[in-house]
Amino acid sequence: MYNEEQVLEKVSKKKQKNILIFTIAISVFFIVVFSIGIYLYSDTRPLIEFPTYALSTEEWTTDDIIVTITNDSSKILSYSFDGGVTWQSNNTYTMNDNGEVMIQVMDTKNKMSKKIPVAVSNIDRTPPEMVFESTTTVQMGSSFSVRTGVQVSDKDSGLSNNYTAVPSTIDTTREGEHQVVYSAFDRAGNFVEKTRTIIVKDIVGRTYYRYRDGKVESYECQPYLCNCVSSSTASSTGTCPTGYSLNEKGECCNTCYKTCSRTIWGEWSEWDQEEVKATPTREVETMIKEDGATEGEVGQ
Repeated sequence: MYNEEQVLEKVSKKKQKNILIFTIAISVFFIVVFSIGIYLYSDTRPLIEFPTYALSTEEWTTDDIIVTITNDSSKILSYSFDGGVTWQSNNTYTMNDNGEVMIQVMDTKNKMSKKIPVAVSNIDRTPPEMVFESTTTVQMGSSFSVRTGVQVSDKDSGLSNNYTAVPSTIDTTREGEHQVVYSAFDRAGNFVEKTRTIIVKDIVGRTYYRYRDGKVESYECQPYLCNCVSSSTASSTGTCPTGYSLNEKGECCNTCYKTCSRTIWGEWSEWDQEEVKATPTREVETMIKEDGATEGEVGQ
């Protein structure tokens, strides 16, 4: 027989045992639930959360820029460079002009990564701009620099160095006509060269100006294949959907055009004493009219 103290002790131990068993059971339950949750979360999570990339160059260039997705290719099934609209097996994309693409990858579990924007702004195919009078008449014996009235600039990459003028000086002690060639490079390697005619005359008179305006016209030029995607149909049949052409790699590509510009010049104005400045869209010539000469003799 147990006395009262022994009974209480036995009941207390039983309660402690039950509490321990309950605590262990609860702990095991939560561990199992947590493990299942981690497994389910891992199973739904893409192998690659964010795509990484590299550009073929980050310096100023006249070439196309190649965007390359650099994630582990063994985890990737397909690549997209337009935010998931189209997919391709190639991890590179050619940027023909400055702009932005949205890259994304699909892993081997068919899970998609987040979309990342890639901006390209270091393509420069526009030559520097030169502005000066195409023909300038100067007094014989005067002090004249071939750099007088010359403006050279580049709005994109900037000039790589100062422009050159050949010859660097002219002899104003003798009458005659001189051709000066100006040239400049920008930091991307674009080159511009223009010729200026400088006429030295032994005439005392007034300077007259004439000009003609030009209109810059943009047009599509230099077609190229762009927006290329892999196609199993193209590989087997050699044909692409409407609007696409087959490239050397067996991909189907759209046809795009680079944008070029040209200047359409108007007619020369009449000679006038009012000074006119040259601009990128205005050519100017000067001529000295001898005092007492008739209007028809200007420019002869």
